[in-house]
Amino acid sequence: MKLFILVILFSAFLQATDSPIPPAMNAFTANTYKRLAGGDGNLILSPFNIATALSMLLSGARGQTAYEIQSVLHLHSDSAYDAALGSLVSDLDKAGNTGGNELHTANGLWVQRGLDIQAAFQRTLAEDFHASLTPLDFITHPEAARSQINGWTEEHTKERIKNLLPPGSVDARTRLVLTSAIYFYGKWQNPFVTSRTQPAPFTSQTGAIMQTGFMNQTLHSGYTETDAAQILELPYAGTGIAFDVLLPKAPAGLPDLEKSLTVEKLTGWFGALANRNVQVSLPKFRVEAEFSLSTTLSAMGMPTAFTHQADFSGIEPKRTLEVAGVFHKAFVDVSEQGTEAAAATGITMRPMAARRPEQAVVFRADHPFIFLIRDTRTGIILFVGRLMEPR
Repeated sequence: MKLFILVILFSAFLQATDSPIPPAMNAFTANTYKRLAGGDGNLILSPFNIATALSMLLSGARGQTAYEIQSVLHLHSDSAYDAALGSLVSDLDKAGNTGGNELHTANGLWVQRGLDIQAAFQRTLAEDFHASLTPLDFITHPEAARSQINGWTEEHTKERIKNLLPPGSVDARTRLVLTSAIYFYGKWQNPFVTSRTQPAPFTSQTGAIMQTGFMNQTLHSGYTETDAAQILELPYAGTGIAFDVLLPKAPAGLPDLEKSLTVEKLTGWFGALANRNVQVSLPKFRVEAEFSLSTTLSAMGMPTAFTHQADFSGIEPKRTLEVAGVFHKAFVDVSEQGTEAAAATGITMRPMAARRPEQAVVFRADHPFIFLIRDTRTGIILFVGRLMEPR
């Protein structure tokens, strides 16, 4: 079984804010999805979380390096960006923590003891990203430093993300690490009854048929369709956040649907959602995945950050740092009660030397589909993914 999940910050349409950040994040999400959706394996990631980590890095970038990171994030130079992003994340956290639901974000700044860090960079991360500086001894005790950072990540993802920084990713040359974490647990507004979960066939992209547990219920919920796909929205109780499924009408239609995905199309589809009576069959699934994103981000348009030409003089004045690696892990679990998801990103840096009852619409997700978790008030999507084969 193969599932692809993206954890993202996405605004399909802006109902409650005219902030330029969600559209920029949407564009980053679309690009990241297309870069990482190749192959047929299970995947999960959070472009929102990755973008948050890159935004912290951007705070200390200058010149061509900053321009490239902004380009990858689809941003225009704006001195108010850090504060605006911090405010947006804070609002999301508040909205997501109601009625037994949870949405938590956390950021960290880990610095080699004695490294001269620019005061403005440290202040921006503390005030806008709530990332306080933690001094570590990477030179003498790199493995202990890696263990402490990984422990922080586990704590802020309720132990769903472990060993974010793999062995060898932190060594005596490491001078600075940026971390970002997100955890979400949402209860369905209309929970599935466990006794109605039944095994049924799921057809994979290759045509192979397998038995998996399907959750079943009939309810009024947001629904629309195109010639090629059905779109269903399942809200989480009291949060404004929702789970969206983009189901191709053809069992093998996911590749074509993915190729056609654009920010504009998603905006139109979500804007067309209308309350309908829908008979839902949705597979239970759980997925974990991890990535090393240095090559991907370079190909997306920010290669300079990983070279001797990098300019992070906004972090340290001597301009000696380059990005050594960008690591990302994510997790999702969809069940009868709701959805649990988590993700974390770590960026390591080193010296350059190196009414009449209507007939129910049948929505049976028994073949590969795309899904999202979205804040319907702002249009910001927190998670998006692709189920290839449930496990």
